[in-house]
Parts: sequence; C-alpha cells; structure tokens
Amino acid sequence: MSRPDFSIILFDWTLLNYKWYQPDNAGFAKRIQSDGGGNKMGKLITSSAIYQKSLSADWAVGGFIGYDMEIMQASARAAGKIHAPVMLQASCRVVEYAGADMLRKMAEACAAELDRDVILHLDHGDSVERCKHCIDNGFTSVMLDSERDGFAENVRKTREVCEYAHARGAVVEGEVFHPIDSPEKYWTDVDEAVEYVDLTGCDSLAFCCGNAHDLPPDHPRKLRVEQIRAIHEALPQMPLVLHGTSILSPEFIARANQFGAGLYHPHNFDLRDIQESFRWGVCKVNSALDIKIAFTTAVRQYMAEHPVEMDPRKYLGYARGVIEDYIAQKHVRVFMDQEKA
Repeated sequence: MSRPDFSIILFDWTLLNYKWYQPDNAGFAKRIQSDGGGNKMGKLITSSAIYQKSLSADWAVGGFIGYDMEIMQASARAAGKIHAPVMLQASCRVVEYAGADMLRKMAEACAAELDRDVILHLDHGDSVERCKHCIDNGFTSVMLDSERDGFAENVRKTREVCEYAHARGAVVEGEVFHPIDSPEKYWTDVDEAVEYVDLTGCDSLAFCCGNAHDLPPDHPRKLRVEQIRAIHEALPQMPLVLHGTSILSPEFIARANQFGAGLYHPHNFDLRDIQESFRWGVCKVNSALDIKIAFTTAVRQYMAEHPVEMDPRKYLGYARGVIEDYIAQKHVRVFMDQEKA
C-alpha cells in the first residue's frame, strides 16, 4: 500500500465526503458469502484476532472514544463504510456519564446495524474495580491506568484484572513506564516491558516512548520509533498500543478557533513516525482529543449558522455526519486499516 501524501491537511473540511475513497464492496460481499453463515457477525468481540492480523503489518487499528451516542454511531459507520475494524472505546468519565450497561447496549446496536463485529474497550480505567465493573457489563477489553503506581503495584493490579478478565472471556491492555527527568515525563525500558508482560499476563501493551499524555505545549513531539522497535523485538508476539499522538494541523485549530475554541497550536508528532511504528508491533492507535474538538466545532458551526434551531437532532445529526467523514479519512490516511476487517 502506498503512503499518503504528508502535505495533506489531516482534517480538511473541504473533503468531508466519501468521493475520495471507494470501498471494495464486491470484495466485502465475497467475504460475507464465504463465511457461509457459520460465523455470525454483528456481535461484541475481543481485539485478539485483529491484533494478530495487524501485528508487524503496515497498518494499525483505530480506537475511537465514543463521548456520546452520535460519536459511537459515527465511529462504527465510518469503519463500516471502508471495511475497517470497529473498535469503540469509552473513558471512565464516559462510563460515569452514560453507564457501562448503556454503552454496551449502544455498541451492540452498532454491531447489529452494520452486521459487523465490534470491540468495546475501556480506555484508561482508573481502578481495578472500574475494570471489573465494565467487564461485568459486557466490555470485551479493558485497560488499567496505573500511572500513579510503582512497578510492583502496577503489576499486582494488572495481574488481578487479567485474571478476572480472562476468566470471563475479555482481554486486558496493560501499560508500563517510569518517570524520567525530562519534558517527555515517562519512559518504557525494554527489560521493564518484558518483565511486566511476563508477570501480568496482559494481552496488549501501552508504553511511553516520547508519547506521554499532557506533554508541555512548547515541547517538540518526537515518537522514539527506535525504542518501540527494541520493545517489539524483545516481545515479538505482544501487540503494542500507541497513546497520545493526535495530530492537529494549523487549519484544524483555526477552524475550531473560528467557533470559539480558544486553542493554541501545539507541536505535532510526525505522521511518518507513527506509521513507521506499525512495522514494529503497534497494533492500535487511540483517538480522543481530535474527535472531541471536531465534533464540538461542528455543533458550534451549525448553531452559528442556524441560531433559531432548537431541535437537538439537527445539530447533533450534522455533527455526527461531519465526524463520520473525519473518522473515515483518518482510518485511510493515518491508520491505513481500510479493507482489513
């Protein structure tokens, strides 16, 4: 597959349609027919099979935070149109807002609507109890965030979640790193990663190699691909997960600011580095910040242009359409996971 043109605007409001990408509908139909009905689609599944498919390939799965029903629908429909894997994610705050059971039912509805299997993942679970609660309510994947814990406590908690999850058919994304005296905040050593995986039994691994959350705004972003490669070579069968790498172009920020966002333009990671990491075990890349900004900008735009409109379905529906197109573009141009479902 050829690389995208890096000069493109990652969020180009003039390209919000599907004319730029024609899905292989005939190929998708053949895959459905070859299934023979013996492997029913439209259900919640774990990430295990798709991670194994993407391991060391030139693409990765896009995981999108579903802040509300509209964004969950948009994420699922966008992936469905281009035949990308469907991975819906919820943060702890989203779980508190909507409820784990409601989120599971919305994910099941998305799976049924598209007749596509869907992964439902808890992102940055803030406690063992939160992870267990989501598993009990049908989440197929969870992540435990132990940023404030030392290595031993992180291992203890993650192992407890893994044992609980595996007994119930769910999988666990672990995360390991340690603080460093640098603006990059955290770092993952190879030996640290190997020991953590061995002691916890986690199914995938998030790391910090220049991509910690909440980096100082004036600090240049640089993904340390050589360290990711070293971790992958030590753990060649372990799917790796990339956090904190949203790319916000000047045009993206300007558009949001046009409708009152008041954002500064941050330093960005290099898209080439992100995509290079796919060759070295990165199987999933999270998307959250850009999704939130783009959706809110679309709502504000609609209301600015239709100030007397009082029907929430109008402005939320408009924003859902905008974000659906954006997510489809991101699948193709960043994750390159189209036709991989």
